Amino acid sequence: MKLKLTYKCVNWLDNNKKQSPILICDLEQVKKNFLLLKKNFLGIKPYYAVKANPHKKIINTLEGLGSYFDCASINEVSLCIKNNVKPNKISFGNTIKKNIDIKKAYKLGVNLFAFDAKIELEKLANNAPGANVFCRIQVPNGGAQWPLSNKFGCSPSIVEELTIYAKQLNLKPIGISFHVGSQQKYKTTWEKAIKISSEVFKNIEKKKINFNFLNIGGGIPSRYDERISDISKYGNFIKKAIAKYYGNKIPKKIICEPGRFLVADSAIIESEVILVSKHNANDKKKWVYIDVGRYNGLAETEGEAIRYPITVKGYDNKKMSNFILAGPSCGSHDILYKKKKVSLT
Repeated sequence: MKLKLTYKCVNWLDNNKKQSPILICDLEQVKKNFLLLKKNFLGIKPYYAVKANPHKKIINTLEGLGSYFDCASINEVSLCIKNNVKPNKISFGNTIKKNIDIKKAYKLGVNLFAFDAKIELEKLANNAPGANVFCRIQVPNGGAQWPLSNKFGCSPSIVEELTIYAKQLNLKPIGISFHVGSQQKYKTTWEKAIKISSEVFKNIEKKKINFNFLNIGGGIPSRYDERISDISKYGNFIKKAIAKYYGNKIPKKIICEPGRFLVADSAIIESEVILVSKHNANDKKKWVYIDVGRYNGLAETEGEAIRYPITVKGYDNKKMSNFILAGPSCGSHDILYKKKKVSLT
C-alpha cells in the first residue's frame, strides 16, 4: 500500500492563495484511519500519541470517536483537558517529567503515569500520591525507520526492583509498556517485544504482584514513498503473538499508542522552491532549496529516516531526477535529502 494524497487537501491547496509553507489536514482521513485501527486491533484500546499532531480539531475528532490520549508533556495534557477529554482517558506516557508537571497533571485528574527509573518513581510519589504507574522497558527496534530504543525505557531485568520500590512508595504499579520504534516495518519485532514483556509478567507474578496492564506503544507504519503491509496483517500478527506468549493470562487492559498511522497520510505540506542551483560547473546534482526544512517541521528527515513523498505542481512527476533537497535556514545541517528524486525538468 502506497500513499495517495487526499483529494480534499489537494483541491484546497489548488485554490489557496496563502503564502507557503502551509500544512493542511483532512479530518475525514483521520477518522477513517482511526476506525480502521479499531477494527483491526479489537480488544486493544487506542491512546492517540498527541505529539504526532496536537491540533485541537484532531483531538476533538478523535475524542468524538472514543479515543484515549497519550501525552508527552504537560502542555499536551492541558490541551486535551481544554478540549473536553476526560482526565481518566489520558496517559502521561513520557518517562522524563518535571515535578511541577506531574503535580499539575495530577491536579487536573490524570492518574496514569509512565516511569523507567527510581528517581522518577520518587517524583511521582511526591506529586501524584497513589497514582497508577507503568514501567517502560527497552525492546528491540530492528526495522524501525525512527528507532526509540536508546533514550527511553529500562532493562527488563530491573522491572522487579522498580516495581517493588513503587509499592514501597505507595504507588500502584499496574504493568509495563514498550515501543518497537516509529514507522516499524517488521511485524516480527513486535513478537520479540511481546515475548520479552510476557517474561516480565511471569517474573513479577512469582513475587505475588499482579500486573493487569500492557502498553504495546506505537510504531504502526503509515504510507510514505514505499509500500507497507496492510494494517490488518499487523493487527492479526500482534494479537496472535499476545495469545501465543500470554496464553490464558492475557492482561486485562491492553493499549496501543498510534500517532503517525492516524495522521501522517491525512496531511500535506505545501512548500515553495526558493532556489535551484549548482555549486560549481562539475556538480552532477543540483541543489533545490525550499521554504520548509529540518528546523521548521521536517526534523524526521535527519539521516533520511523518513522519506516523504514529493509532488511538484506543473511538472511531469514521472520524469524524475536526483537532487539535493535543502531547507531555508542558515544551519549547515538543514539538508533534507541528498539522494531525492524530484521532477523539476
